[in-house]
Amino acid sequence: MVRQFQKYYSPFFSFFFWFCSVLLQAYSAIAVEDLVQVFHQALESDPILSRESYLFNGSQAGVSLAKAALGPTLSINTAAGVGSLIDVNINSFSLATGTSFEFYTVLLTQPLFDGQKLSALKAAKYQKEAQSSAVQYQRQQLIFRVIQAYFGVLQAQANERVSETELSLYEEILKQTEAFLKIGKGDIVAVKEAKARYDLSQSSLITAKNALNISKAILERITHKPIEELADVKEISPMSPTPNELGPWVQTAMANQPLIKQAKALVDVSYAQLEQNKRGHWPVLSVVGSSSQLAVNAIPVNLQVAAGFLTLSVPLYDGQIDQRIKQSQAQAKATSEFLRNTSDQTKLDTEEAFLNLQSSVLQLKSAKTALDSAKTSYAATKKGYELGTRSIIDLLTVISDLSNATRNYYNALYNHLVSRAQLKAAAGILNQEDILAFNSILKR
Repeated sequence: MVRQFQKYYSPFFSFFFWFCSVLLQAYSAIAVEDLVQVFHQALESDPILSRESYLFNGSQAGVSLAKAALGPTLSINTAAGVGSLIDVNINSFSLATGTSFEFYTVLLTQPLFDGQKLSALKAAKYQKEAQSSAVQYQRQQLIFRVIQAYFGVLQAQANERVSETELSLYEEILKQTEAFLKIGKGDIVAVKEAKARYDLSQSSLITAKNALNISKAILERITHKPIEELADVKEISPMSPTPNELGPWVQTAMANQPLIKQAKALVDVSYAQLEQNKRGHWPVLSVVGSSSQLAVNAIPVNLQVAAGFLTLSVPLYDGQIDQRIKQSQAQAKATSEFLRNTSDQTKLDTEEAFLNLQSSVLQLKSAKTALDSAKTSYAATKKGYELGTRSIIDLLTVISDLSNATRNYYNALYNHLVSRAQLKAAAGILNQEDILAFNSILKR
């Protein structure tokens, strides 16, 4: 009976288990998120970038508004009320105080020359350029924040795994030493040392779990979605800056950093506004077309007038103009100093990022060498302990050394990857292609 069951149903169950495993693999592949997916989630929900984009739309509307100020305007004015005409004779009619009337006029005005409005248009265009640079900067910062937070989660996960492995090894040794002590072959010192290492490892694991929760919260704040399993990094070789000289990177930063472009545009805005306020003393020339009508209810009078004329408005005295000039002069000097400070900070940030990347290359290489050495030492000490040539204290020590070396390696690995992005961000050339480049080194 059993053989018949196996004969007829075993192929079905084999297929069933194969099909389930395929589904499980497919689900796992879907559940794992890579850097590109995380970046698109952040791009769709980041409030900082959205804010700057809305401000850019507002600056575009500001340019249109400044252009409209140079165009024609059409207005209508109307009035109705009681007049104050006294003893006016029109064809034997006498109008006294209290006579009612109606009046309206239509005005079409086209400025021919208005220096202030021309300067206002120039300032609006510069403001649009400044806001465009602000959007570009925040987009680069979003790319960097995603890369930093993504690898931050991977680093925290790696440290948690190291702590779990360390705790498991210490627990195994603690049980062995306690068992040996019970049968009279152990050492109380070894038991206490193993217990101390075990307790310390428990504390380290709690710290690692807390760090992982914080790193996930940071990434979730950027994407505004729960964090699924993240694709980890393949085995990589450290990469030095290309070119491996500071000068070209600083030059690139001064030419491409959006913060510098924004600061330069803001300087142009402030000087255009200064020019606008200075032109407050200038005359304004306009052409005006009007159509007016006056109706007096007491008598059949309906007066209509159409006219076209030039108007010249010359300001003789306005104390506010001089104060606005002083204010805008101070603002122009302040924005110039802001540009200087931004340039200095950009140079410093680029130099720091360049040196950090160079240092991270050496740190990753040395961490890899130290890890290989710690693995060899652990294997040799474990073998010696099994043969009775090494003590339990020696084994506990090499476990600690191996754990520290593994942590240092993972920290150096992910710090190196973040340093690559940091240098490009400082130079103002970080873009979505870098997201694809980092994504290519993730496991599939």
